[in-house]
Amino acid sequence: MYRQIFLYAVIAFVLAHLPAHAFSQAHGPTNTIFIPLVTNSLPPLSTNWLERVNGYRLRAGVPPVHEDATLNGNCFEHARYMAENNHLTHNQNPSLPYASLAGQICAQRGNAWIGGGNAWEPAHAIDGWMRSVGHRLWLLYPTTPTFGFGFYTTANGATSAAALDVLSYFNDGADYPNWPVRYPGLHQTDVPPTKYPITLQWRYFGDTPVVNSTALQVVGGNSIAHIFSTALPVGHKGIVITPTVNLPPNSLIQAMVDGAYAGQPFSYTWQFQTGN
Repeated sequence: MYRQIFLYAVIAFVLAHLPAHAFSQAHGPTNTIFIPLVTNSLPPLSTNWLERVNGYRLRAGVPPVHEDATLNGNCFEHARYMAENNHLTHNQNPSLPYASLAGQICAQRGNAWIGGGNAWEPAHAIDGWMRSVGHRLWLLYPTTPTFGFGFYTTANGATSAAALDVLSYFNDGADYPNWPVRYPGLHQTDVPPTKYPITLQWRYFGDTPVVNSTALQVVGGNSIAHIFSTALPVGHKGIVITPTVNLPPNSLIQAMVDGAYAGQPFSYTWQFQTGN
């Protein structure tokens, strides 16, 4: 119960996550290679919110999630509150229009998104969360089985908002056999050619990994300038490798990281493809 309360408290800070550049001493690498669940070509991402979430999870090699009608209703209430009040928040003000107890539940247990001035759709919110390290790690958490989602656009079309409940069914996953979850995934072919963060994720209540070295390069070409950190948002445990220049389009990229987790050395090398 304490852990669950702690998670609900810290999720309000998930938007403020500029990572510190934390560098640590290393342990020796080994030849241990993580084998993801998916290595074949993948279908395009759907515009349906649940199918799109599961499309991203498929690329990361983690099981799909299911939706829950009650959680969906809660998150619709929070999405409506944010859009109508034009306020991105993880805490509703009871004195404002459209505040509700149901909406407050989603507000404190999920990812939040808001957009104005365009024809927004649910896919935009999910893609935005995938570009944000703290939000991505909740969305890809491998042992959480159920999410709730809500999307709302004001009547004049000026503002849209979305909310995704990722904590109500959160499962720490101590026995999950395939840590770390890596994204972009092995042989993925639709990675945006931007300063797209590369993440390795271990269980939330586990150890912080120690990094020895990282490398990022175009296969057969130049190295790609980047930074790395183990200081992830809201207590997540893992590594983020962030390019300091845009990834080149239509290119095969290789990522490498070695270090240690819970006293055990690791070395991971894998490739993925950028799109247009």
